Amino acid sequence: MAQVHTGFIRCGERDVYVERQGEGPPVLFCHGAGGNAATWFQQVAAFRDRHTCITLDLRCFGRSLAPVEEFRLELFVDDLRTVLDHLRIERTAIIGQSLGGMVALRLALAEPQRIGAFVCSDSSLAVDHPVLVACVDRHVRGGQAQTIEQRSLGAGFAADHPALALLYAQLNHFNPSFLQVPPEAWRARMLALNAPQALMPVARVAELQCPVLWAVGREDPIVPFAVMEELTRLLPGSELCVVDGAGHSAYFSHPQVFNPTVLDFLARRYH
Repeated sequence: MAQVHTGFIRCGERDVYVERQGEGPPVLFCHGAGGNAATWFQQVAAFRDRHTCITLDLRCFGRSLAPVEEFRLELFVDDLRTVLDHLRIERTAIIGQSLGGMVALRLALAEPQRIGAFVCSDSSLAVDHPVLVACVDRHVRGGQAQTIEQRSLGAGFAADHPALALLYAQLNHFNPSFLQVPPEAWRARMLALNAPQALMPVARVAELQCPVLWAVGREDPIVPFAVMEELTRLLPGSELCVVDGAGHSAYFSHPQVFNPTVLDFLARRYH
């Protein structure tokens, strides 16, 4: 069994929880707002024979305790820099889902020499695309009527895979946002990501210098696959994987499609 190295890395005034396991070219996994390091268990098990897998709880998530006021993209990006510096990783691929894709995009643009490949999984990227902005706003303001597994895993997943749907919800419940942060405060932080002053011009996607794979569930209510098709055309050489039957968390609900697709992409494009 692969040895797992766990611990906290000091990032500014906060301790960020990090796990590292496997051997080979590094891959940094950056979770969404419903997850934490543990949500990538199906990826790490599949990737660690070929890659050094780095997972972390972003600050304000899981074991990386921080006040909700520090839920800010610039702090998340700084934390990733600090983690990579601490681990002495000069270059890595990065896989970012939802919120994690927003963070990964900004790191890849700020430090292109450091990111060897970017897999964007079901992320609005916090860019000023009108369709994405409207979908995120609708989700944040109206999504409370559904459970997190209903919002994220696609129609019928809970009925077909009740144990995995329960696990998905349980992993989310380890985040402070579930019980310790008032829902109004959490919703305000999510909406702040979608405010005009926080959004990045969508044209900046064309500035990415690393190979990019756009992965999106065909049933994702937050990130329509048609918009990912637009981004694929905007960034020549980028690739697109639309996962049939998947919602906003294709990596979790359909690892049998997500994992081999991403591993193949990394084998071909990440050097």
